[in-house]
Amino acid sequence: MKVGVIGVKGMPSRISGLEVHVEHVAQGLAESGMDIVVFCRKRYCSQILKKYKKMQIVYIPSINTKHLDAISYSFFAVIAALFKGCDTFWFHALGPSIMAWLPKIFRKKIVCTVHGLDWKRDKFGKLASKILKIGEWSIAKCADEIIVLNHIDAAYFYQTYRRICRVIPNGVIIQNRRKADEIIRKYGIKENSFFLFASRIVPEKKVECLIKAYMSIRTDKKLIIVGKGVHTDTYEDEMKKLASDNPNILFTGFLSGNCLKELYSNAYAYILPSTVEGQSLGLLEAMSYGKVCIVSNIDENVCVIKQSGLIFKNGDEIDLAKQLEYVLEHEEKIDELGESAIELCLKEHRWEDAIRKTVEVFEMI
Repeated sequence: MKVGVIGVKGMPSRISGLEVHVEHVAQGLAESGMDIVVFCRKRYCSQILKKYKKMQIVYIPSINTKHLDAISYSFFAVIAALFKGCDTFWFHALGPSIMAWLPKIFRKKIVCTVHGLDWKRDKFGKLASKILKIGEWSIAKCADEIIVLNHIDAAYFYQTYRRICRVIPNGVIIQNRRKADEIIRKYGIKENSFFLFASRIVPEKKVECLIKAYMSIRTDKKLIIVGKGVHTDTYEDEMKKLASDNPNILFTGFLSGNCLKELYSNAYAYILPSTVEGQSLGLLEAMSYGKVCIVSNIDENVCVIKQSGLIFKNGDEIDLAKQLEYVLEHEEKIDELGESAIELCLKEHRWEDAIRKTVEVFEMI
């Protein structure tokens, strides 16, 4: 089976959770004996490679704008995959899946993984949301198998299109905590001296809710905001302006490697105030380090964290501030909730399980 993987920005890349998901699962497929060809875009790649972890990497051009990037890349990727003789196409996310009809014409097998209902995201206007809905429809009509990350999206596809989906959650690796070293030199922060947000800085992550909540409480702990925007420079600038009068709020930009691992290891708590998610790998990574996590009460967050963290009302900075104050006043809860988070990851979010279940999907088509 020669599988063309379409929908990835870069490989290797940590630009979003989608790329991390594909790196782990596609590598597992390659190790099971499948011929995996990943089509990506050079500008999102941390390295330019022809081979990576038993996967072939092919670079595809695209029109680099918010509305045309995914669809133009997807079109060129499908053409390239057809010429390379791929017999199975594995699409990721709604935007790239708009092109699922094209390999279908050539009677290719199609698997689509939905990483969330992207048309809900605040960064997309009415036109872009309608286009993403077309991608969703294309998945429902063209895919031989549909994979979703949670039961919420599975219920949506069944209710809307009468399509039964395979629910395969994201995985995570339980991490050994690292001592603060690089982050002391770089940012002057020590163990348990800061709150952490690590994700893309885009409107649906509600960074402004976090900043306002943090600025309303009295604490000597800093707020570290890790990440960058993707075609959302205006929003990112607005967030920096909002926080500009508070020297304890630090924007680090995009980080990876040891520095990011040290931040996860030494954070007092991890906060995710998002209004829309598929299944946040940033949240799962924080849980894997045994961190207490404070998340908005959207279904996609609640079904991940269950009883192992704290929840606040979506978009309510006053309620978020109360939860921040709670963890500051109840240090004895930190380790208890952290251990519960690790146990939950071991039970429900192992990459080995995600790979095994995905291999089963491909073997059935």
